[in-house]
Amino acid sequence: MIHGIVIHGDGLGRSYGYPTANLDCIRKDVKFSSGVYAAWAFVNHKKYTSALVIQHDPWKVEVYIIGFDGDLYGKYVEVDPVQKVSELEWFETTEEIIKKIDQDIVLVKEVLALK
Repeated sequence: MIHGIVIHGDGLGRSYGYPTANLDCIRKDVKFSSGVYAAWAFVNHKKYTSALVIQHDPWKVEVYIIGFDGDLYGKYVEVDPVQKVSELEWFETTEEIIKKIDQDIVLVKEVLALK
């Protein structure tokens, strides 16, 4: 389980149509490699289908909580990674980035539908 308080990030996820909650968590406590994971997120004791992104260089942990609409800044969030769905990739254009995120979200939903 990964957990932390939601802090302000760079806003890129929101600009791509996928607002993420950036978690302020202790690096040594995150035992997962960089990548995109299908995960369950827990907000106010409610469970959500989520896409978790872990990036080690530079350090970042963020989660896109599918179906959540609200302000999470300053709130405590727990995330339970279930399965890695893809590696992090770097793209030249915004369109390529959004296409990759779209594909990852499909994979996340497929994985968690089986759990």
